[in-house]
Amino acid sequence: MSDAIKLLDKLRGIDIDDLIILSLLSENVRGSEISKVLFLTQPAITHRLNKCRTIFGEEIFQKIEHRRILSPIGKKVAEKAKKALSLFVEVEDIFSEFTKTPPQD
Repeated sequence: MSDAIKLLDKLRGIDIDDLIILSLLSENVRGSEISKVLFLTQPAITHRLNKCRTIFGEEIFQKIEHRRILSPIGKKVAEKAKKALSLFVEVEDIFSEFTKTPPQD
């Protein structure tokens, strides 16, 4: 199996909620607020962060005074997560625009 295939297979474990969690953590949003936004429990948020840690093979956050703070590598991953989320928004905009435009003959 090629390295590209192995990487893609590894990344399949990440979903959009994981990207949202990383993005919100980079904005210093508390775990309790994230759980309300995503309708997940705080343990579920922790589980998803641990899943990301396993996928990336790195510690992506540190817990300091009952808060999750992104590690240096976590900050880099979170910035890429934000970019990925912005691409999802752009795709959504394309579909919204397409459905608003009447068909042309």
